[in-house]
Amino acid sequence: MGDKLSHKLIDLGFFSALGTIEHAGGGRDGFPVKRGTPNTCDNNNGVTVVYDETGRPWILHERGLSTLSLDIWRTLVMPFALKRGAHVPHSNDGGRFVHEVVDKL
Repeated sequence: MGDKLSHKLIDLGFFSALGTIEHAGGGRDGFPVKRGTPNTCDNNNGVTVVYDETGRPWILHERGLSTLSLDIWRTLVMPFALKRGAHVPHSNDGGRFVHEVVDKL
């Protein structure tokens, strides 16, 4: 699909989290997921996030992996010079979003 980071994320099954509502801590009140620092990534509680070339957050539920998988490392982190340390949306909502929404898409 091209050499853009966002295209690779789509090819790998990442889901755009921009504008979704995050319920950190499992609370009822949430806040919308916003853009972050472009070309950053991280992983928390089995959820991986990559902020693309414009800062849009894309998430992937890695079903129990605690660190960035080797495939993601080789396909994204190295070629696109991604930096770690990004906020990971939907990683502290008790799995509410990734299990109830993303896994059903």
